[in-house]
Amino acid sequence: MSSPAWIPWFVARWLARHWPAVYQFVAFGRWNINTAEHWDQAWARHSQGGFRASTELPSVRERLVELVPPDSVVLDVGCGAGELLETLREAKRAQGYGVDISSVAVATTREKGFEAQVSRLPAIPFQSHFFQTVVCTETLEHVTDVTGSLKEIARVLRPDGLFVVTVPDGSVDLESAHVHRFKESRLVALLSRQFEDINVERHVNGPEFTLLASSHKRRH
Repeated sequence: MSSPAWIPWFVARWLARHWPAVYQFVAFGRWNINTAEHWDQAWARHSQGGFRASTELPSVRERLVELVPPDSVVLDVGCGAGELLETLREAKRAQGYGVDISSVAVATTREKGFEAQVSRLPAIPFQSHFFQTVVCTETLEHVTDVTGSLKEIARVLRPDGLFVVTVPDGSVDLESAHVHRFKESRLVALLSRQFEDINVERHVNGPEFTLLASSHKRRH
């Protein structure tokens, strides 16, 4: 966690843990630093000199791939450079689509043969009830409107469609770029508005603690 020198460390730590958006405003002068420009720069540097714009979480990736049914029509929300879509295509013969805030990331995803669109959540520019599966990895913690994003994800899912989401475990997460901390109880409460059959797992990859939740679109 980074913070300006003029903020006492204990104040910065408390804000970052309990009011991450306020921390970003105090530290960086805006409520959410996760702009298109921010992520364009990050994805332009991806895989250069050992830098990664996304964290490698082997056990999370393996479990997510296991959960996705074969031959699914899959949307990756926050697709980045399309690496997960590549894995799903190879391992599950998935027909992959993507959406991301970064035009740099989307261009890379398209080069890999996937249909992808540039959009800022909560907007998802795909038709309703189109996808059998939606995945969203390490993205919701960066998004201002989580509730609206989950509603959009439910909209584009087919009836009883599968949704798999991963977020950093908010009980230990202190990353300054995150505007939300998701403890398990909060994650379940948010998901339960649109989804059911919710199952949450905790994965540990080195210093990274991750919550992985699988669920199905709520039956009305």
